[in-house]
Amino acid sequence: MHGELKSLSLKQLLGYAIFSEKEAAKLYRNLVKGLDKDSLVAHKFESIAKDEDMHMRVLQDLYLDIFENEEWEFPEGTGLKPFETEVEIKTIDNMIHALGDAMQNEYKGYKVYKYLAKVHKDQKKLFTYISNNEHSHYDILKREKEHLEDAMMEEPEKIREQVSDMPHMKDYGFRVFG
Repeated sequence: MHGELKSLSLKQLLGYAIFSEKEAAKLYRNLVKGLDKDSLVAHKFESIAKDEDMHMRVLQDLYLDIFENEEWEFPEGTGLKPFETEVEIKTIDNMIHALGDAMQNEYKGYKVYKYLAKVHKDQKKLFTYISNNEHSHYDILKREKEHLEDAMMEEPEKIREQVSDMPHMKDYGFRVFG
């Protein structure tokens, strides 16, 4: 990925980053659709989506400051691929797969921001902060995925069951008080 990034301008990288943050927020909100809205896991995914919204707004502001109110766009023809965000979670297997995809997206984001922090020293603190945030999202998703995989090891016949019908998902959906 580092080689792909070297050939891109700041304008292209920011366009990609803004688009990626927008799509990542959409992905996490799609993941919430299959869960009890008051569950701890739903709140966790919604919190990550809000982080992505904040990243997008900050990057849009930076883009506008640098490129004087020019609209950002996804850099076509650069080899960077947009994130997949359309997921329909019906089974635990779907959820595990979606979490794996989300982990890959977060890792890509982490690498992009690490690169931006290295080559654009004037915004190093911002890009380092976002990079660290993406890394923490990756860690959260990894733990959630491992939690589901462990549960499926205990009852492998349940892997294709409906998320909402699985006894484990009821445990997965601890309610938030308040």
